Amino acid sequence: MQKDMESWIEEIREMFRTLDWGEESPSPYDTAWICLIPAVDGSEGPQFPKSLQWIVENQFEDGSWGLPDFFRVSNNVLNTLACLIALKKWNIAPDSIIRGENFLRKNMDQMEDDPERTCGFELAFTALIDDAKQLDLDLPYHLEFIEQMRATKAKKLQKLPLDVVHKIKTTVLYSLEGVQDIVDWEQIQNLQSENGSFLESVASTACAYLRTGNKRCLEFLTAVLAKNNDTALTIYPVDIFEPCWMVDRLQRLGLARYFESEIDACMQFVYKQFSQENGRVGWVAAKGAYTDMDDTAMAFRLLRLHGFDVNSTDSFEWYRTPEGGWCCLPGELSLGTTNLFSFFRACETGFPEEADLIEGLAWTRKLLLDRFKKNDLRDKYVISKTLASEVVTALANPWSQTMPRMEHRAYIDNYGTDDVWIGKVLYRLPKINNTTFLKLAKADFNMCQKKHQEELKGLLRWNRELVFKSERCADDKTLIICFFAGAGCLPAPQLSLARRAFTQLCLLTVLLDDFFDSTEESLAAKAQFFAACRSRDPKLMDGAGSNAQLLFESMYGILSDVIVDGSFLQGRDISQAVYDAWFRLVECHLKQAEWKDPNIQLSLEEYLEVAGVSISMEAVASVVQYFLGENITEEMSQSPHTKRLTKLMNTITRHTNDMATFQKEKLENTQNLVSISTRDGATHSQVLESFRKLVDDQMRRLVKEVLCPSETDGVLPKAARQFYFDFVRATLYSYSADLLLTSEVSERDGIALPAFELHDLARKMQFVNRILFEPVLY
Repeated sequence: MQKDMESWIEEIREMFRTLDWGEESPSPYDTAWICLIPAVDGSEGPQFPKSLQWIVENQFEDGSWGLPDFFRVSNNVLNTLACLIALKKWNIAPDSIIRGENFLRKNMDQMEDDPERTCGFELAFTALIDDAKQLDLDLPYHLEFIEQMRATKAKKLQKLPLDVVHKIKTTVLYSLEGVQDIVDWEQIQNLQSENGSFLESVASTACAYLRTGNKRCLEFLTAVLAKNNDTALTIYPVDIFEPCWMVDRLQRLGLARYFESEIDACMQFVYKQFSQENGRVGWVAAKGAYTDMDDTAMAFRLLRLHGFDVNSTDSFEWYRTPEGGWCCLPGELSLGTTNLFSFFRACETGFPEEADLIEGLAWTRKLLLDRFKKNDLRDKYVISKTLASEVVTALANPWSQTMPRMEHRAYIDNYGTDDVWIGKVLYRLPKINNTTFLKLAKADFNMCQKKHQEELKGLLRWNRELVFKSERCADDKTLIICFFAGAGCLPAPQLSLARRAFTQLCLLTVLLDDFFDSTEESLAAKAQFFAACRSRDPKLMDGAGSNAQLLFESMYGILSDVIVDGSFLQGRDISQAVYDAWFRLVECHLKQAEWKDPNIQLSLEEYLEVAGVSISMEAVASVVQYFLGENITEEMSQSPHTKRLTKLMNTITRHTNDMATFQKEKLENTQNLVSISTRDGATHSQVLESFRKLVDDQMRRLVKEVLCPSETDGVLPKAARQFYFDFVRATLYSYSADLLLTSEVSERDGIALPAFELHDLARKMQFVNRILFEPVLY
C-alpha cells in the first residue's frame, strides 16, 4: 500500500505541475462551432479540418455525440445538433449525418421530461434548430417542445434587455450563438475578454468570429485547439476555478499535508488575481475577467484559511441584490445549490466586524434548509450523487463545531469521483473529480487510523497502571474519548507525542475535576492538595486521604513525563510553564470547591475569572503547543496575542459547558453561568439565547486571532494557533450529536439540535468508532 500511496501522491503532484489553462473533457458542441469557420486563406474547406475529423471519429453507437458513459437526453441532443450542422455544412460523413438524424428523431420528444437541461439551453437549442432547418436536416421541427423553448427564450431576454447586454458583461455573452440575430456585433466586441474570448465560451467566441472576423477571437480559438489536441472545451480557460477546487478537495479529504508547497503556490497565484480584481474572481485569471460569487466565495474562503488579507465587503457587495440577498452573477435570477453552499462555507469564516458574512451565513443556511426540506438540493451547475449529503453534513456539523478528522471522514463518503459539471453542455473536470484523490484519501485515513490504534493500545496499558482512578475513569472509555479528541484535532502520523500528551493531560483534567467535585473529599483535603501542588512537595500530602495522595502522585507523574518530552522537542526546559499552568488550574478548582457554600453569591465576573480556567482548556493547550513541531518561545507563550487566544478559548468553552449542564448542576445546587444570570429575573431561554450569541461572537474573534493575528511580535506559529481553534471545535463538538433535520423545529435555526453531555458515553462511542476503529472500505 505504501508504494501505491507514493504513486498516487506523485500523480497528484503531476496534476499540480501541469496546471495551465485547465483540463476538461472535450466538448463536441463547442468543437462543432469551431468547425464552422472556413479556411482563412480563402481555400475551400474548414479552417480546422482535424477538429472536423475528430467529430466524425467520436460519434456514439446510437448516433449521438455527448459525454462518454453519461447520457442525458438534452445534452446529447444539443451536442448532436451542433455536430450534424458542422458535418452538413462541409458535406462530409453522410452516414454519420443519417445516424445522427435518426437519434434526434427518436429522442427530441423526450427532452420535455429532462430535469437537468444545460445552461442557456433554450438559447442554444432554438438557434441550432433554425440552422438545422436551413441546412435541410431531416428533423421533427413540428414538436411542441421547440415552441416552448422559443417562448422560454423570449421571456428570458425580456428580463435582460439588449441595452444592458451591450453595455456590461452578462451571462448572455456566454451564449452569443443563441442570440446572434438580435445583438449588435459592433457593440458586443467592446465586451471581449483580454484573452480574446467572450466569457471563456468557445462556441460563443467562434460565433463572434463568424459574425465579425475579429482576429483576437481566432487567436483564442487556435490556442484552445493547440492545447487540447484539436478539440474544444465548453468553458476555457478555468485557471482560477481548477486550482481552487483542487485545493478545496484535497484539504477536505485530509491530504493537504502531502502538497503544502503546491497548495501554497496555487494560493499565491489565486491571491494575485484576487487582488487585481478588487477581491473578486471568476473562472479565469485575466485582467477585467468576468467574476462570479461561486468562484469568489471559494477563493475567499481558501485565502482566508491560508492567512491572506481578504475583505468581505470587497468580495461580496458586488453580488448583493435589491431584495437583500445575493446572486452568483449580476442579473441572474436564481442561485444554484453549489453557489449557495460555497457562499455558506465562506460565511462560516467570518470575522466579528463582518456583518455581511454574519447575515450571509443566516441567509444561506435558511435557503439550504428550505431546499433540504423540499428534497430539492439538486444543482444547476453540477450533477453529483452526493451533493445533498454533503450539504446536509455541513448544516448538521458547522465548521466551528466539528473536528478536522470528522470533516475528512465525512468528505471521503461525499467526495464524487465522477461528478458531471453543467455548462452549455455536460463536461468533466478530471483534476477535481478523480479516483486518485479518493484512493489516496482512503489509504491515508486507514494508515493514520492504524497508527492511532497502536498508540491507543499503549495508552490503555498506561491507563490501567495509573495509581489513581475516579469513577468516570474506572474503565477505558474516558481515556478512549480523550484520545478520540486528540486524534480528531491532531491526526497527522508525525504528531504521535502530541496525541499522547493531549490524551494524558485531558484524562488528568477529568481526575482533578472529579476529585474537587467529590463530596467524599473534605475541603481541608482539597486545600492540602493545593498547598502540595504549590510547593511541588509530596511530603505536604502526609496525612491526607489515600485518594488525594494517589492523585498527587498520578498528576506529577503525568506532568513529569510530558515535561521531559516537551523539553526535548523544544530544546529548552519548559517545566516552569507547565507547572504554572497546572497550579493555576488546581487553584481555580479549589476556589470552586469553596463556592459550594450556599451563602456565597458570585457575580458573573468573579465566576468567569475562575471558571474560565477550571474548564481546563488553558492547562492542556498551553502544554500541547510545545509538541507540534514548532519553536515556542517564552515570549510567545506570554504574549498579549496568546493571552487573547486563551481567554477566547476559555470563554467559549465555559459558556458552552454551562449551557449544556445547567439543569444537572441546578439539581446539585452548583452555581454556574446560567443560574447566576437568572437571578435578576431573566428567563432560562433569554439567558441561553444571549449566551449563544456571545459564543458565536467569541468564535468569530477566535477565528480572526487564529487566521489573521493583528500583530507580529509574540504571535504563536500557525500550527499552534490552529490547535487552539481545533481544540475548541472538538470541545463544542462533544456537546452535540448530529442534527436531526427531520425532527421538531427549534427556536434557533429551524432544526433540532439534540444535545448530549460529556457523561453520555454510549452516544459518543458511535462517533469514536467511526474515527478510531472502523476503516474506510475500498
